[in-house]
Amino acid sequence: MDRENALGLVRELTAAVVAAALPEKLPDFDDEFANFAFTAGVPGVAEKTGLLTPRDQGLDITLVAGMFFQVLLEATELPAGPQERASFIRKKAKDYLVNRLAGQITLSQFYRLLNLIEEKARHYFEGQELDWTGTRPLVEVSLTPPPPEAVDGEGLRQALSRVALPLKGRRITGETLWEFLRDTEGRWFKLLEFEAAFRVNKKTAWSYLNLLLGEGVLVHNGEKANRVRYALADPFRLTPPH
Repeated sequence: MDRENALGLVRELTAAVVAAALPEKLPDFDDEFANFAFTAGVPGVAEKTGLLTPRDQGLDITLVAGMFFQVLLEATELPAGPQERASFIRKKAKDYLVNRLAGQITLSQFYRLLNLIEEKARHYFEGQELDWTGTRPLVEVSLTPPPPEAVDGEGLRQALSRVALPLKGRRITGETLWEFLRDTEGRWFKLLEFEAAFRVNKKTAWSYLNLLLGEGVLVHNGEKANRVRYALADPFRLTPPH
């Protein structure tokens, strides 16, 4: 992996997170990122920005950058094409940021941020392929076939558009539901995961899940209490739930 090019992407992704969640930290961004870049082995970057400032509390710029750098290293090693690698980075970023950004940005802003991260990562890997081959490959070469799509995204979107959602204007909309359910990739999930994703109470979460069950969007595993799980119904799932 070209470290300087990788750091360029890491800088873009980290700046996107800071701009979305904590724009007041942008004046310190150059110094903080230079601190990270220095430890990542590019001292020239730090020399250009002068003295380094102490790390901020809360959402730490250097820690976010470190997360992206580590995830980029892992994605680069995947035997897959640009889109699969970009989706991998999106998922890892989501897992890392979901609790750290809770209460700082809305759910729709959070998913727009994830979409931006995925798009920038995909462009990066597509650019890497152009650098290696000189032309865009007609067929992506992979040691293993890319994983199949798990969710019929368009079918799910259409089904959600027909659901009469309560509490208009709240965090839960057809689009944010689509993002959440697409990201489950057909896996079983808990009521608690739905609560955390949308930052709603148990009663509200249950009412939405019950509505989606009634509309045939979700299925129930038939268990009770804390063993209850939900998953996308068969028409929207391209692979079995797991």
